[in-house]
Amino acid sequence: MSSAFAVRLVSVVLSVLLVASVTEWLLRFSARRTPPEPVRVLPAADLDPRAQLTDTAPVARLFGAAASADASIRALGVMADEGNGRGIAVLAVSGQAPKAYRSGQSVAPGVVLKEVRRDRVVLARSGVLQELRVPARITPVAPLAPIPP
Repeated sequence: MSSAFAVRLVSVVLSVLLVASVTEWLLRFSARRTPPEPVRVLPAADLDPRAQLTDTAPVARLFGAAASADASIRALGVMADEGNGRGIAVLAVSGQAPKAYRSGQSVAPGVVLKEVRRDRVVLARSGVLQELRVPARITPVAPLAPIPP
């Protein structure tokens, strides 16, 4: 009689463990997933002015894009039509004086201004898209007046 009782007791304990395990997995998989940090939308004025250039040329060459002229291009300002990506961008190309370019216009050999957005411009370098961030406006600080003696 004791071996039948032990078999029943082990069966009940294993059944309870099985139900608990299945319940724990069901709760784990049905729980809502929340990101570890909520996504924040930053206004265009809060952009980091040092993060202007995203160089995609090495990756483009890795995937077989033709090398274009190594023109260093900096975006200095934009006037954008938000709805369609058209607009005017002030760009400095290879250390030359800044010049205004319209979307669709050639900036340098093999480089076309594809889109103009309020905080960035999109260039097409031999078919490879590259984004240039426009630096945030920095308000000038008025010089301090000297303290009278």
